[in-house]
Amino acid sequence: MHITHFVRNGPLTTGYQEVGSGHPFVLVHGYTGSKLDFQDQLEWFADLRRVIAYDQRGHGESSNQQPYDYDVLVEDLLRLLDVLAIDRCDLLGHSLGGMVAMRAVLAAPERFSSLILMDTAADSLPAMPERVREKLDALVAEHGCAALLDRARETQPTPAQQRGIDYLGEAEHWRRLSVKLQQMDPVAFRELGPLLRHQPPLLDRVQAIACPATVLVGEHDTAFLEPSADIAARLPRARLVTIPHAAHSPQYENADAWRAAVREHLKSHPPE
Repeated sequence: MHITHFVRNGPLTTGYQEVGSGHPFVLVHGYTGSKLDFQDQLEWFADLRRVIAYDQRGHGESSNQQPYDYDVLVEDLLRLLDVLAIDRCDLLGHSLGGMVAMRAVLAAPERFSSLILMDTAADSLPAMPERVREKLDALVAEHGCAALLDRARETQPTPAQQRGIDYLGEAEHWRRLSVKLQQMDPVAFRELGPLLRHQPPLLDRVQAIACPATVLVGEHDTAFLEPSADIAARLPRARLVTIPHAAHSPQYENADAWRAAVREHLKSHPPE
């Protein structure tokens, strides 16, 4: 178990964990996630980098602070780098974290040596039926995000998702999901959800990202397969890697292949 450190980051208190030393490698989790999503992976890269995973506002152990939008999340990331005295780093963004990561690199390209995008998109995703979204929002507004745990338990996992559950162990999988949902700000759930489905188009802008990049996507992450290929096709220095037997969380669902892909990226792009 890694120790959580806390820093004042503008109006926020931000929780983060780190291992290793040398050039920083910063990991940004997705919607309803937290640094727990990389709990088991930090040590894997500690021989190559100073590895840092932090909680975005409204998630994990970081404070809840409105507003919740892309510009604010990018500003949070850049301010965190300042607070931690990081001039330049490698960056990995997962899902919503990837959307934040792309915008951060566009906003401050001098701060980033390389980029890994993981199961993410640069354009709007298929919309959830409005009645379903309204029902979830009402449930969370009344009972908090922890109320989503029962819904998750009622959903049959796909074979790829079951691989992730088996990797962690049934009890640990549900413990972590429970912790993440209990920690999440219901306002963040309500305000960030629509941003995933109706984000301002970014695809035509990503060609301006000049740093080397790897785009990772699980082969069974249906909603993100085409968006990942589109991003990789437009990034001028990108490589697309499809992780077999995995869906939206390949760091669990095929940990060996995901670890190998990330290590190859880091070793292929040593700090300048």
